[in-house]
Amino acid sequence: MSGWLPMLVLVTGYFLGSLPFALWVSRAHGVDILKVGSGNPGMTNVWRTLGWKPALPVAVLDTAKGAAAAWFGVWLTGSTMWGLLGGIAAVLGHSFSFWIGFRGGKSVLTGFGVFLFLSPYASLAALLLWTFVMMMFGYVSLASILAAVGLPLFILVETPGGNPYSPVFWVSLPVCLFVIVRHRSNMVRLWRGEEPRFRGKARG
Repeated sequence: MSGWLPMLVLVTGYFLGSLPFALWVSRAHGVDILKVGSGNPGMTNVWRTLGWKPALPVAVLDTAKGAAAAWFGVWLTGSTMWGLLGGIAAVLGHSFSFWIGFRGGKSVLTGFGVFLFLSPYASLAALLLWTFVMMMFGYVSLASILAAVGLPLFILVETPGGNPYSPVFWVSLPVCLFVIVRHRSNMVRLWRGEEPRFRGKARG
């Protein structure tokens, strides 16, 4: 494999991940998502602020950029590991986007996209867990944290023979830990009973 290919995978993954779709979609609706609600440039804040219709393309695009980064790494190098590393770069790009001063969202959907491409059944199981927790308790943050906890376990189940040496499983651990750490302020509010339940706006 040519020496420049791995660097291209990482740079492309970071660039894809850094695309701030929540910011661009909200600005198209006359709102700067960085200055309203939680100030977080992610799908949830768009939904809270503008409604589900603008939030839907943000969710799709944030997921797609993670999947695209992983796909590009595999396509270019033929290696699942480089697909994973490209996905990691996308996750970091989403959370530390150069477009908006190296700040960003919490990488839930971008990370979901990475593993949706590489481990689809486990990712869909994590999505079902997210949906169940969200419907039961109404906390986006809690649903995201528990889905991040569950994803590596679901990947282990999906892996033939439950192989604990699967690179997808091992890479999912730091990625999911990163997502959980990005929710540390939410965890404090959950512990204190101060985390707001999600009530999305009906308008679009």
